[in-house]
Amino acid sequence: MAKISPKDNFLKLAGGGMPEYVPYFTYMGTEEIPEIPTKVARAELVVPNPPNPDGSNTSMWGVTTYPNEDTAGSSMPEPDVWILDDITKWGDIIRKPVFKEGMDFEAMAKESFERANLDRNESALRTGIFFGPWMSLVGFMGFEGAMIAMVEEPETVKELFDWMTSLFEPYYTPILDAYQPDIWTIGDDSCTERGPFFSVAMYRDLFKPFYERFAKQAMEREIPIMFHICGFIEPFIPEMIDFGVKYVEPAQETNDVMSLKEQYKGQMSYLGTYDWGKHYPKDYPNYDPEAVKQDVRDAIDKYSPGGAWAPLIWPVSYVGDPHIDDLRRLIWNECYTYGKKVYGYED
Repeated sequence: MAKISPKDNFLKLAGGGMPEYVPYFTYMGTEEIPEIPTKVARAELVVPNPPNPDGSNTSMWGVTTYPNEDTAGSSMPEPDVWILDDITKWGDIIRKPVFKEGMDFEAMAKESFERANLDRNESALRTGIFFGPWMSLVGFMGFEGAMIAMVEEPETVKELFDWMTSLFEPYYTPILDAYQPDIWTIGDDSCTERGPFFSVAMYRDLFKPFYERFAKQAMEREIPIMFHICGFIEPFIPEMIDFGVKYVEPAQETNDVMSLKEQYKGQMSYLGTYDWGKHYPKDYPNYDPEAVKQDVRDAIDKYSPGGAWAPLIWPVSYVGDPHIDDLRRLIWNECYTYGKKVYGYED
């Protein structure tokens, strides 16, 4: 059997496809795995705000966020401190991002490829638009404020989303021309573990039109789209298929991925279905390596038949944990070695 590159194997997975072996997807990116099917190289369009003296950061829209140990170092808005308490005042409050002047997209692409150590023969390039309307609105108003605004002032919410989207739309063509991505990435975390934050009808009215605008040029170029969305996403799958989504991640275990694979056969692939909180070794940092590897094999055996699936496993722990890197490598290597076997690609 002729050998296939990790890139080509991962691209065969798109839209419910059947790869030659089970690929794996780390999402966050790492060089510590035997092969890297996808890498991210971003077009840095916006002038970043410098860190604040207290260690916080200010987003391009003017939201102050704080890194903390409870989120493994990720930045989150300060609880109950929202910059927008009246959606009708968004034009006075939300900052316009400061875009870099005179951007040379060809040079930008070359530099970001080098920074990512990207071999385009081996790894599929992912790039795209890295903000979501829903999570941006939550960052401005909090969950409750965002949902109240959507009910009371839906047209004003759409005006805000239209303004945000219009700021970035002029850059889609030069990014796509210069980067020539293999996969276009969009994302918005609009679901909890138990269900979406809002109805499918509200999704179609308030959000889908903007996701369609994010996706339009990639669809026209027949570039597969990957959508990041956590939680119980089942009601939104057919909506995402409409605007060209071929991969969805992290496809958490709260979803019946086996049923989704059958229901939308040949249309969508699912990356994930291994929620770290459900697989965290109970005696960690003491754990049986063989038990961890068997747990990974069990997931691959369950979800891999028929294709349309790849594991996405990113173990997280407290900031500074000296043991987590070894556990990650153990899991990723098992994904690699066992994933090569289940379809008979390797003995």
